[in-house]
Amino acid sequence: MPVPLPVLRTFVVRLLLEVSAMSVTTERTRAKTKSQRIEARVTQSDAQVIARAATLLNESVSAFVVGAAVEKAETVVARADRTIMPAEQFDEMIAALDDPAPIPQIVALASRTRRITRT
Repeated sequence: MPVPLPVLRTFVVRLLLEVSAMSVTTERTRAKTKSQRIEARVTQSDAQVIARAATLLNESVSAFVVGAAVEKAETVVARADRTIMPAEQFDEMIAALDDPAPIPQIVALASRTRRITRT
């Protein structure tokens, strides 16, 4: 059974976001020198959960926290850099862009005599 176009489009957008985040992560991991320090205060229960998760992944708490923070930051930045919309709205936008019908207001403005001319 073929995949409906809106579902496929949504999948492609999500895949592009993930690939973009992965490329940023790859660039970030190339830089080996760590010269910046970040500190945070947490509750005892938060510290315990973080330590357990780090242990489960066989990472240090520091590596786990930095990795989680960078992953979240990359997601936020990727969403800020892209416009995400429902597939139906995207289809309407593309149809409007493909519509060759002139808009009377724009035609009238473009037909006016220019006040400034290039010499």
